[in-house]
Amino acid sequence: MSPKHETPLPTLAQRSLELRQLKLPGSKVSMQGGRLLRFKFSLSPGLFGRLYDCELQVYPGKKPPRMFVLRPDLVEVAGGRRPPHLYDHDGRGSLLCLWWPKNCEWHPHHKLDNSYIAWTAEWLWYYEEWLESREWLAGGAHPVQIPCRWRPGKFRMRSSLTGA
Repeated sequence: MSPKHETPLPTLAQRSLELRQLKLPGSKVSMQGGRLLRFKFSLSPGLFGRLYDCELQVYPGKKPPRMFVLRPDLVEVAGGRRPPHLYDHDGRGSLLCLWWPKNCEWHPHHKLDNSYIAWTAEWLWYYEEWLESREWLAGGAHPVQIPCRWRPGKFRMRSSLTGA
């Protein structure tokens, strides 16, 4: 039997080249010691949508990227209402919930322009619709953190829709 041959995961350098080719407004790629790639850019969800300053954080290996909207402040734009499908985090900007990990909707081999960048544009489109209608039309499930009784300070995730 021969060992299973897996396609190597893209390196941060390869991800950097992929993102530079997008030529999005205000785009800038920076690396932090081979442990983190930051891609800052501006994006509008449509012809008449606001321009949002975003940051994609990409890590080596299988750890999923994280997408932030830095400006404008999404809660402030919403008149103090917290938009659906945001993760809590310490730091700047709003951390977007773009996919449900239990459904394995993202894989480390996926191209970032067809996944995270496209999903962010779609999320922002639904956000702008939500500002007007007060109803989140995108559907989906948002993970909710539940404290683990057996591991103080640790959490498990469950869907906000299914209760699973």
